[in-house]
Amino acid sequence: MRRRTVVLDRIVALAAGAALLAGGLLAVTWRAGLDVSTELVHHLDRARIAALPDAHWWPTALAVTCAVSLLAGLSLLVVNLRRGRTATVRIGDTPDPDLSVDLGPMAVGLAAELSALPGVRTVRSAAVDDRGRATLRVTVLADPTVDLQEFTRDAGAIALSMAAALPGAPVATQVLLHLDPAEHSSEPA
Repeated sequence: MRRRTVVLDRIVALAAGAALLAGGLLAVTWRAGLDVSTELVHHLDRARIAALPDAHWWPTALAVTCAVSLLAGLSLLVVNLRRGRTATVRIGDTPDPDLSVDLGPMAVGLAAELSALPGVRTVRSAAVDDRGRATLRVTVLADPTVDLQEFTRDAGAIALSMAAALPGAPVATQVLLHLDPAEHSSEPA
């Protein structure tokens, strides 16, 4: 997920939370009979508020509010569902300042090396932009009996060799290990 998306999500969550908190505090103070809420309500013109739905502009305002809310919600959904694929990354410690590497094949190579480890069943790879940082993400599905210490050691060594292949490049490596569910025996014990 990109930083702009994270910031936008947090702003929307903060605004919604603040609105709900304010409404909740008003309801609690009203129910408790505190002067704060009763004083606020006394300043409101109840007849004018009750007449708002009968105004000629009310249906238009309601339709515009619904349309804007729908568009804002759909755009927020699209921004969050869009995959943050990264294309190339510039390598910093080379004589040629324009040298860049496509990370997709690098992720495929990393996945191929991890698929050779004992107990690995399937491997998926992707080069993604994770909060502004290019990341080689490999998801490994392994046998539930795999030796976790050995797998972690071997995967770490492979990730370090991949980092050495990209000197000075701001690329992270992420290996996600998922274990298949253990087989349940159908025979009674």
